[in-house]
Amino acid sequence: MVSPRELAVGICFLFLVTTPAGRCVGTEQSISGYRVQLHLAVSAMTMPSGKLARDLSEKIHQRLQATIYPLWQTHIVLVQGPQKHQLQRSLRDFSLPPPPAENEAECDKQFYLGVRETATGYRLACREYDVTIGRWGPVQEQTVVQRRLLIAQCLDLLRATFAPLAIVRPHPAEKNQVLLHFRGSGLPSQHEENLFYHLGDVYQAVLVRSGPQGAVQGIRQVPWTFITLEQNLPTGGVGQVHSGIRTPLGMRRRGRVEHVAIGLRSHPGTTKIRFHARHDVNQGLSGYEVYVRDSTDRASRLLGSTDTQGTISIAPSKQPVQTLFLRSEGQLLAKVPVVAEAGAEIAVPVADDLARLRAQSVLTALQEQLTDLVARRQILIARIRQALETGQLETADALLDSLDDLPGRAQFDQLLSSAENNRRHRSSDPQVQARMEQLFAATRKLLGRFLGLREVSQLRKELDAARSATEAGE
Repeated sequence: MVSPRELAVGICFLFLVTTPAGRCVGTEQSISGYRVQLHLAVSAMTMPSGKLARDLSEKIHQRLQATIYPLWQTHIVLVQGPQKHQLQRSLRDFSLPPPPAENEAECDKQFYLGVRETATGYRLACREYDVTIGRWGPVQEQTVVQRRLLIAQCLDLLRATFAPLAIVRPHPAEKNQVLLHFRGSGLPSQHEENLFYHLGDVYQAVLVRSGPQGAVQGIRQVPWTFITLEQNLPTGGVGQVHSGIRTPLGMRRRGRVEHVAIGLRSHPGTTKIRFHARHDVNQGLSGYEVYVRDSTDRASRLLGSTDTQGTISIAPSKQPVQTLFLRSEGQLLAKVPVVAEAGAEIAVPVADDLARLRAQSVLTALQEQLTDLVARRQILIARIRQALETGQLETADALLDSLDDLPGRAQFDQLLSSAENNRRHRSSDPQVQARMEQLFAATRKLLGRFLGLREVSQLRKELDAARSATEAGE
């Protein structure tokens, strides 16, 4: 009888033989595990570092094979030389591209695990680099006091650092939900419990373009878009989409383009949000009101106002994703979802729509006056025609005088030019300024259409003709 472990090895071997090399982002990913390289750097005080490193490497590999294989196919590299000192000093200093790795082309995930013995125990630090997405994860740290717990804590830290990948598909019934198909979800598992996918986990949406052989050719993060796992399914889950853009995940697939979600493994904490003008990063939006709403709330609450630099702090809540609304003078300028992460600073570029909103408010009031004026003009014109038809020439003349006394195009042109030249109604953002110029041009067309003098001149001619006919008859 075949054991579960032998079955897992057989399936994994069959997949590796029949699948071409390249980054797996297609539908076959459900039976594709992660090719993992673990870079291990060890420094010890009470024993030779080399001996501790070899011992940790062997035992970590055994535990990974016994718990996570075949989802992870792990190769451990003992780090030496300058890279070891860099890894031990600070994982946060690592930046793209990552340090050279052995067989990097055959790797999907790179983990950098530093183990440093101290006077009170061991200090662990771990960080992940996802080769497919080209993205560094945050640094995860842990302190271990007892040596016998070191292996278990290393494995826990690796699991906490791991950022799963999933293909995103549209939900058949819910507009704001998606289906997540996790990589390796079709592989046999040695545990009944789910080690990596938990309800409430947050994922970043990414657009991935692949080549003919499956190799990734382009990566683009979907802006201001997160997905939270709301329900676990046998091969994935149901995710709720949180986005600040109208159609973040256009599910119409084009060629070899896939929507992918990668897990966020950040530590909850206070985050600074800085709102700045889109055309000038140095121009902070100061004194703007910021409202916040959790995903489960229907109403938003006032968080505060931005400071002189355009920043405001947001603390984590029970819901991992919170939506911020930037308002000024009652007008909504921006809507962005954020995930509060300890020590993080997020810059939010905002179009300087305040000038446009002010101009639009003035134009709306002007158009309302125009609508009222046009209605009064039409009433007077109808009464004048009726008076002419019944021969009441004096009444028609008096009504024409009343029509001439109404504000005309010249007055409205003056009001419109005054509004257009107002500095409060001008923006240094070219796109916003172009939209405002279109608004003013459209309003001028309305003036020419409804405040023309041709109809009034025609009525005056008809009145003069009626008078001439009356005088000739007498």
